[in-house]
Amino acid sequence: MTDIEGRLPDISWRQLQTVLLALADSPMKQMMVQHLVEGTRKQATFLTPESTFREILHIGAALLDSGFQPAESDMNTSAASCSSSPSRP
Repeated sequence: MTDIEGRLPDISWRQLQTVLLALADSPMKQMMVQHLVEGTRKQATFLTPESTFREILHIGAALLDSGFQPAESDMNTSAASCSSSPSRP
């Protein structure tokens, strides 16, 4: 007998990244995957499992959105905003 509630299969962050990379239809989206998965992995410690899964679904939705085509300049901006160096007033 199987549990009616069931559980999702265990998946590593690396495996998740591989799945999401397969959804990315442009080089820019592929570049985003690594950053988004890493950010979600770091935040998962502070999130409920449901919230972590919601974040993963949001990444997948963004990757599948054909109208969303980030430019290289978008990646440069997001990389700068993720910098750990303190900003000067």
